[in-house]
Amino acid sequence: MTRENDKGERANGRRATSLSGTPARHRVQGRPSDVSSFPFDLQCLAAAAIALAASTASAPAAPPAPRFAGAATTVAVNRADGRVAVLAGTTLAVFTTVDAQIPSASFEIPGKDPAVLEFRGNQILYSTHDVDALPVVFVAVSVEGRERLAWPNSGISDLFPSVTSRLTLDGKGVYGFLPLDPEARSFFGLANDIPLGAGVAATYRFAGEKLLARGSEAFAGVVALTPDDMVLAIRRGGVMRVRPQGIVAWKREAKGGDWRITDVDLKAGLAIAIDPIGAVVATDLEKGEPRWLCAVSGARVADARALADGRLLVVTDGPDRSATILDPAKGQPAGVQLAELCGRRGLAQVFFDWVAKASSLAGLVEVTTPSGPAWLIRGADGWYEFQAAS
Repeated sequence: MTRENDKGERANGRRATSLSGTPARHRVQGRPSDVSSFPFDLQCLAAAAIALAASTASAPAAPPAPRFAGAATTVAVNRADGRVAVLAGTTLAVFTTVDAQIPSASFEIPGKDPAVLEFRGNQILYSTHDVDALPVVFVAVSVEGRERLAWPNSGISDLFPSVTSRLTLDGKGVYGFLPLDPEARSFFGLANDIPLGAGVAATYRFAGEKLLARGSEAFAGVVALTPDDMVLAIRRGGVMRVRPQGIVAWKREAKGGDWRITDVDLKAGLAIAIDPIGAVVATDLEKGEPRWLCAVSGARVADARALADGRLLVVTDGPDRSATILDPAKGQPAGVQLAELCGRRGLAQVFFDWVAKASSLAGLVEVTTPSGPAWLIRGADGWYEFQAAS
């Protein structure tokens, strides 16, 4: 049984507080900064990569300087419009495009070892450490630096938001997933007929400080498109979409074990998940119909993301891990691969070093530029930009 509880404004009279203890919606986080700039067959693919490295060894391209320098620099790209948030040192800067030299906004971040995590809508999520005696704090701010919510937050609850909570895809709130226990049942006001251990998908809307929780023993995970529109993984396999007012738009059930949602591409209208055997499954976001299933021969996919041109980027796990761009309908490599693109820019070693450690696609991001699609890849000394194939 699926139940939801919309707790309305300031659940139980609680009010979110900012890092300073004042209402979060009234406080500007940080101060303006004067910083204006910032220093198929996997064996065949492996053989091609080795050949590429050998061919470039005789006349290697000079490696470029990092686009965003600094070993600790972190980057988040707004998938909808190509804006880039860059956190270097304690300065968070927003660029209208990856090639822009002057940020449209910049401000200082408190604490130690901050990292930018996401950029959705007009909101940015970052983490920082050692603020107000807290070991780690997560903060959602607007692109102008206005704090929307900081957590852990005694004004809401210790349960939610949590360290795994993230921005909704429209940037208008945060969402998270947690198991139902007595404390969660009491806090969210969920019905007694939902069994303990069921999944709870929760959201917090910035406007109106509004909590929403949906609980069901069928839920295994969630990605929230908006604070009241969710795509949920189903226990024992499949995905479903629950729209505002708790309306189930569609439900696609499967067998064999839980699916893990890795991407929801709003432009392509796809919900992308990885099934228990490591294959990638795409579901139509509007109708819930199967779109394609893509398996990599001899390997399990660890992470997958849709690209702007309809292809699929995957990283596989295991000792022979690779990052490959596929035609999802055929399950075969499609177009010029990342190893070659990096080699053309003198970044072959940066790419191979990243792949050797990659367990997800973090550190490799597609970006939109005025001249077409490009990529950012994280190296040992910063983030490098390289162009996609023309």
